[in-house]
Amino acid sequence: MENPKPNHGKQPMSSSSSFSCCSRGVDDGAIESECWRNWAELGEDALSLIFGKAGVVDVLMGAQFVCRSWRSVSLNPSLWRLIHIGGVYRGISWKVDMERMAMEAINRAQGHVQCFSAGALSSDTLLSYLADRTSVLRCLRIIPTYKVSCKGLAEVVGRFPLLEELEITFPSLLTRDVFKLVGEACPHLKCFRYNQQGSRSKYGQDDEDAFGIANYMPELRQLQIVGNRLTDKGLLAILDKCLHLESLDLRRCFHVNLNASVRAKCARIENLRCPNDATNDWIY
Repeated sequence: MENPKPNHGKQPMSSSSSFSCCSRGVDDGAIESECWRNWAELGEDALSLIFGKAGVVDVLMGAQFVCRSWRSVSLNPSLWRLIHIGGVYRGISWKVDMERMAMEAINRAQGHVQCFSAGALSSDTLLSYLADRTSVLRCLRIIPTYKVSCKGLAEVVGRFPLLEELEITFPSLLTRDVFKLVGEACPHLKCFRYNQQGSRSKYGQDDEDAFGIANYMPELRQLQIVGNRLTDKGLLAILDKCLHLESLDLRRCFHVNLNASVRAKCARIENLRCPNDATNDWIY
């Protein structure tokens, strides 16, 4: 592949540029040989690392079409073991079928998807498609869940026997049965995130989620329930049943008071985030 040439009609690049050699006063030939690299000649390992950081959309809509070697790397199943499609992709035509793109990423993994997150694309249809094509999934993130029903989740979660990490954020269509079905279907589950917006209303107290977690997920090591409506009573149930907890995130759980007895039981938790702790690292 032929490399682009420097535009000598433009002002020289500043010393802050990542191409630091361009500010050393060397001649054009040195600049060309030192700064302009043939990306097509990068090794497969280096390209795989770059493609992995670029993400699903950039690889499927751009990088794979650059040259044959890049196309070859984009077809390597190991590149697609971790699939993450999130955020808003500005500039992409509304005609682009993002769900179909997610399915293509799943296909390229050839049965070896280990971690899957599709953001707003998450749906019963997409989860079913995933379950039909991998049995080695260890991490599943459903954010948000506007198109994922309890029935749809129930039909697929049992087909991921190795699942260790599950995140469900903004569970709009899910019922309280989700804790039972996930707990029974995923005995190896170690990390569970079940996050909501949170409310300070005094009428919003509800410990049913906490009781469900306590009764059906006793092997958890990490639990994040940002914005949950549980009280100290529900928290005590979790602490009494989930004896292996190492990390507990209670941010925006405004009905938890952390009284003396609760704080005493929380002392064994290595990483505890309290209701009023900052949420700047929580992007939702």
